[in-house]
Amino acid sequence: MEKKTLIYVVDDDKSLCYSLARFLSRYDVDVKTLTDGFDVLIMCAYLVPDLIISDIRMPKVDGVTLLQGLKNNEATSQIPVIFMSAYPSDAIMDKAKDLGAKFFLIKPFPLEYVEELLKRALPQLALPPKLLKPTAAA
Repeated sequence: MEKKTLIYVVDDDKSLCYSLARFLSRYDVDVKTLTDGFDVLIMCAYLVPDLIISDIRMPKVDGVTLLQGLKNNEATSQIPVIFMSAYPSDAIMDKAKDLGAKFFLIKPFPLEYVEELLKRALPQLALPPKLLKPTAAA
């Protein structure tokens, strides 16, 4: 039995976590939602994901600190991270880039952007074909 791709969605906004998890459920992946970077670091000790989609601003452990923690651990240093933020600042984005972040979403964002970044972050993931829009009857 083949192991499913595991994605952690991390945001203190539970409704955004739920929306992203629902969107990602159309792919053949397992999704775990977490509300803080601290929770991710704890979970990674037990179950290392293939991808993390994380907010940058969170109450306990923010996204940049999370990324530092991931990069300092050999078991998690290669996990791709897609960052989300409603308040991107150049300083925070530059720090994240210096730590190896390559993918960013500015909130609010269309879910199609998530799909595009999934293709780039996890090229091995088999994404389903886009849903065909119904055409008008002739």
